[in-house]
Amino acid sequence: MSGETLKLLLFLFAGAGVALAFHLLVGRLRSRIERRLTAGRSTDIGEDTAPTLDPLLAEWLARGLRMAIWLIFFVYTVQLLPETRTQFDSATDRLLHAHGQLLEWLLGHGITAIIIAAVTIFLVRFVGALVKTGFELVERRSAQRGDTSSQRRLQTLSAIMRRAAQSVVLFIGLLEILHQLNLNITPILASAGVVGIAVGFGAQSLIRDLFAGLLILIEDQYRVGDVIRIGETSGAVENLTLRATFIRSIDGALTIVPNGTISTVANLARDWARAVVDVEVDYREDLDRAMTLMLDTAGEMRTERPLDLIDEPAMLGVDRLTNTSAFLRMTVKTAPGRQFEVTRELRRRIKHAFDKAGIRIAPSMRLQGMR
Repeated sequence: MSGETLKLLLFLFAGAGVALAFHLLVGRLRSRIERRLTAGRSTDIGEDTAPTLDPLLAEWLARGLRMAIWLIFFVYTVQLLPETRTQFDSATDRLLHAHGQLLEWLLGHGITAIIIAAVTIFLVRFVGALVKTGFELVERRSAQRGDTSSQRRLQTLSAIMRRAAQSVVLFIGLLEILHQLNLNITPILASAGVVGIAVGFGAQSLIRDLFAGLLILIEDQYRVGDVIRIGETSGAVENLTLRATFIRSIDGALTIVPNGTISTVANLARDWARAVVDVEVDYREDLDRAMTLMLDTAGEMRTERPLDLIDEPAMLGVDRLTNTSAFLRMTVKTAPGRQFEVTRELRRRIKHAFDKAGIRIAPSMRLQGMR
């Protein structure tokens, strides 16, 4: 082994040792910063704390520094080895037969392309982790409130935003790499535009469904578990995707509605609801006595179940009259999604109360009950 070769090896190992030392130093600094951040949060808050962006930034800053260290070592190695400085011209002549300046390209555009590729990969992973952590912060607050539907909505939005941000970063990085490879990207962009237009025309309904689903999630029009009515279809939302809404009706039928076809939707389980109770009593009965009994029955039920009946019942009075009966209407403000069960229970209790008080329902209703 010649002295020149031994000298090159010593410089190479020395550079590797310095790079490794800086690599370990960055890891220690990151661990120390994370311990300080954890200690600072645990002094005032319990163990179950919400995630923050500080540890994520510290982690990815450390990864970026380590990547920069090894990129510098790579450039140092390329400049150090004589094969890459003096003998690469002859190798390129034998392999490519035309490009004698490949060494200059590698030391210029080639290294730049490698750096761009490494930075693109780093940014793709960092942007994905950043978006995921940001949504986890909001999800933790929803979990503390017990709002599982909001958690599912945020998880769906998180996946969509993460993929979209990563796709944008990856597309820009690929364009820069192609530019460093001396490729004309104008025809590529033009072809991509033509393909995009063709796909857009061929999949208009699918794109319309995706955009409509995204707006439904962003605007929080309805959630999984809500009872909604779309046209003639009504039921509980069993699943919600960007493409379609899955509605389970009371008879068990699962209806799949494409989001792009939804023009009007009625949400029956948002904020609060109202139970409407119609009772048909005999024309000869004392209507004031019947209405008072209905209000008393609803008031007793509200005392027993204040979480379901959130406001005092309201008697609207005689809704309409027929030759044999009078229709009495009463409304009660309920918790969201509880109006149907409250309506059924109120009818049962009013029936028992009328039986005890001797108030007769209409003859037509008595005949229907006997069938």
